[in-house]
Amino acid sequence: MALESKLSLEEERALIERARNGDGEAFGAIYDAYKNTLFQTVIFPRLRDEKAAEEVLQDTFLMALGKIGAFEWRDRSIFFWLRMIAINKCREHISKSIRHSTVDGAVLDYQSDTSYQPEDAVVVEDFSRILGDRIEEVLGTINKRYASAVIMRLKEKQSREECADALGVTIETFDVVFFRACKSFREAYIKKYGEL
Repeated sequence: MALESKLSLEEERALIERARNGDGEAFGAIYDAYKNTLFQTVIFPRLRDEKAAEEVLQDTFLMALGKIGAFEWRDRSIFFWLRMIAINKCREHISKSIRHSTVDGAVLDYQSDTSYQPEDAVVVEDFSRILGDRIEEVLGTINKRYASAVIMRLKEKQSREECADALGVTIETFDVVFFRACKSFREAYIKKYGEL
């Protein structure tokens, strides 16, 4: 696959090293360099749904941010690593969509499923409540701008454009703020409660 990059391999390698050491600006530069190519050539052609493709793009970079410390440089653009993450995220999304398309029938037929136990719903409800309380608590401990970005994008399901308008920034700047917010939230959550 031919790849036109805004970054030379030397620039990329330097940015990766900085990102591995926690430099958000460096990761933001990698994001800026490859987000459009990933969206246009990898994600959207597989999903054919702009909103879903945007979500998968965000999921791709969130995973990359979380795993950048394990990335091994092999004199090859990081794009190919990001591409594999994006392809796997597309597969996950498609698989999830297929499961959800049949969930209504499964719920209606639960009475014929002898494995169903009413107390299971109570356990799930309790877990959801506890997790929700933890999330609210952790959001209260991080930078207010980051907390707002997470709440608007993930809880209120606002579009990237709406979030950017609310914060008074460009969409590209919001994307960087959002990734930093997710990283900050993850670090604060793990510090308080352990792995997600």
